[in-house]
Amino acid sequence: MSEASNPSPRKRLEEFVFIKLPYVVSGVLFLIAATINIANVVARYVFLKPIFWAEEILIFIVIWTVFVVAGSITYRGAHLCMDLVYNIMKPQLKIAINCLITATFLACCIFTVTQSWKVLTLHYRNDAVTAATEIPLVIPHSALLFGFSFMTIAVLVRLRNYITGKFD
Repeated sequence: MSEASNPSPRKRLEEFVFIKLPYVVSGVLFLIAATINIANVVARYVFLKPIFWAEEILIFIVIWTVFVVAGSITYRGAHLCMDLVYNIMKPQLKIAINCLITATFLACCIFTVTQSWKVLTLHYRNDAVTAATEIPLVIPHSALLFGFSFMTIAVLVRLRNYITGKFD
């Protein structure tokens, strides 16, 4: 049997953590958001009393959904890329460019993780909460810390793929 039809336990674990789990979580978050949105429409137009916290919660759900799925996109190497010139480059130059792109990507992710951590600690120390729902700001802002940490781990797990530019 080929590796594609019978993946190793490590590959199955990676696919669960980086593909299946994020898609399930984002699907559940989307269903929750759709339910809140429908309830808010009914409350607003049928009962003339909109749900005051709905917009705020919907924004937080969208933010979390984006950052949960960002790690999956990173793992699959499915980012948007401008490859018109890249496709005509020699293989050695492609590897050099891939190394530069990967190093830059990791540096940006690590920088964002450290900055997100600083913001989270400030929110935590100040007991900062949202305006409408008084949810601790640590909860929505931790999406950035999670997302960029997840992307960093995904790049490190697939480092060889990022350097060669070949994803399955």
